[in-house]
Amino acid sequence: MSREQLFVILLVCGILATRAEDGTATEGEAGFSLSTTSPAFVEKDDNSLILGNLSLCGNVADNVFLPFVGDCNKYYLCRSGQAIALQCEWPYEFDAPSQSCVNAGQAECLPTCEAFNFTTFSYQRTCTKYVLCYYGRPVLRECHDGLQYNSRTDRCDFPKNVDCVESECSIYYNAYHLRYVPSKVSCEKYFLCGNGVPKEQTCTPGLYFSTKCDCCDIPSKSDCQIPADQRKAQIFSPLRSGVVKGICPSAGAHFIAHESRQDAYYYCVEGHGLVLDCSPGLWYDPKIQECREPHNMGR
Repeated sequence: MSREQLFVILLVCGILATRAEDGTATEGEAGFSLSTTSPAFVEKDDNSLILGNLSLCGNVADNVFLPFVGDCNKYYLCRSGQAIALQCEWPYEFDAPSQSCVNAGQAECLPTCEAFNFTTFSYQRTCTKYVLCYYGRPVLRECHDGLQYNSRTDRCDFPKNVDCVESECSIYYNAYHLRYVPSKVSCEKYFLCGNGVPKEQTCTPGLYFSTKCDCCDIPSKSDCQIPADQRKAQIFSPLRSGVVKGICPSAGAHFIAHESRQDAYYYCVEGHGLVLDCSPGLWYDPKIQECREPHNMGR
């Protein structure tokens, strides 16, 4: 047995021990069984998640669990940027918010892609990744340059409009080992990570949170670098989509730059096409096939 395999087994057993008293699955009850499938496991069927060149655990902290698209019984453990496939014992299901296996029907499972309709949803616990669904095919997408996925508008957006820190909160941060994460919106706010769940906190009026001491301090001593003009969130309308014809290849999933608009692009699945808009202030970059700030174009 390799050191990595031994680590995973000990890691999972340690989590189960901490879950034994809170009603979620334990090793002797529901348990977590280690899958023999290789990292980044994907089912070989027409509805499997299309990863492209993306990594499920990229920009996600170690020991964070991610959901499996298409099967609520499965999940992943992120370790050193790799996704290790795991599975709850039947009939338990994986619940991303609580980072545990729970009774069937109690888990917050990811949505299922519909046969013909276009939908999109957040890939829980990552802050930057999301899934596009069209004609039943789920495609993983990722926001770049510090942008985060906004589930209210279904697009990549500026952090000030999202303020997600779930990707930084491991289940191993608890009352004895807290993780402090600064807000991306306000110098007065921060998050405490405990048992995998971020809790928003607010400093006493007049103080700023500082990562130097993991405490609230006077502004002159704080290392908060959020410009004043970035502290006010803006509300945008949800993503708009329109059907297009004559643009898309007959097979596969593709992203194509719009011929006349910098803030839009075409999304194609098996010959069926949609035109999608970027969030206001962002342009579509064909190099990374995602929306980003204009000054980052082509990098």
